[in-house]
Amino acid sequence: MRLDDWRNLPAEAMRPVYEAEKARWSTGLQWDLEPSLQILEHARADGTLPGLVVRGPGQSIVGWTYFLVQHGVLQVGALQARTADGVRLLLDAIFKAPEASLAHDILLFVFPDSPACESALQRRRFAVTRYWYLRRTLDRSCQGPIDPALRPLAEEDGPDLVRLFSRAYAGVPGARCFAPHGRLEEWAQYLGQLTRGAALGRFVPDASLVLPGALAGQLNGAAIVTALSARTLHLAQIVVDPLARRQHLASRLLDGMLSWGVSHDRAVATLLVSEDNAHARALYDVRGFVPTGYFLHAERPLGRRVLTPAAAASA
Repeated sequence: MRLDDWRNLPAEAMRPVYEAEKARWSTGLQWDLEPSLQILEHARADGTLPGLVVRGPGQSIVGWTYFLVQHGVLQVGALQARTADGVRLLLDAIFKAPEASLAHDILLFVFPDSPACESALQRRRFAVTRYWYLRRTLDRSCQGPIDPALRPLAEEDGPDLVRLFSRAYAGVPGARCFAPHGRLEEWAQYLGQLTRGAALGRFVPDASLVLPGALAGQLNGAAIVTALSARTLHLAQIVVDPLARRQHLASRLLDGMLSWGVSHDRAVATLLVSEDNAHARALYDVRGFVPTGYFLHAERPLGRRVLTPAAAASA
């Protein structure tokens, strides 16, 4: 096996890779990956997104990855290979990539295609957490009046929602996959990814609900909802203010999303939850969600002095 920089490949070389990935996500997750892959291919072809492919016999592509540095963290967006050797080859190459010299930590959130991925990450001393992908069929049992205290998320709620994220996830280790350092600008970037990006589907503002607090400019809870396909509604994020907990706000937000989905002819509701979040898993279990797959969140320090971009270019 050998490695190639994927930015040097023609579009037709990546086409079968993307088709296989689309089929895997559609079959396993009922997730239409086409919009995300279009953005990904545009950045790859422009040379603005670093990545690697593993070549196997006959020069066929048998593994691939891409990554970028944000806020001093090397974030890996895919890590796919048919064998454990292929995964390890990609990981070792990422560690040696020029972008790694600009980061002090490495973080992944990936949908693995085999147990080899998790094993390879653990052997490379990553702390690995599974995020279960849960799904339930939407039917009449989900439908009911939406809590009148809830309202759809509005564009002007953005700053208040960023502050809500910051309050709710302060000191929570699992929040590093959303905002690695917990800073407001990282939460603002994360919110932008949910509402304007395609990584977690197309934002559905009418299905995304907030619960205003007693004070102007305060939100006690919010549910950010996206569409993964024409019939699949996804709870991309649910968050409750620590001072407003034990009021069943998460249940009220979730029920509002499910009721909206039924009334708008959606067939399936999905979400992701950390294996460590027993409280949330219990809520979703009561609401009829069942695990149908998992993603891996993995992180580890790179253990090196971080170079500035200018210094890395001259090194």
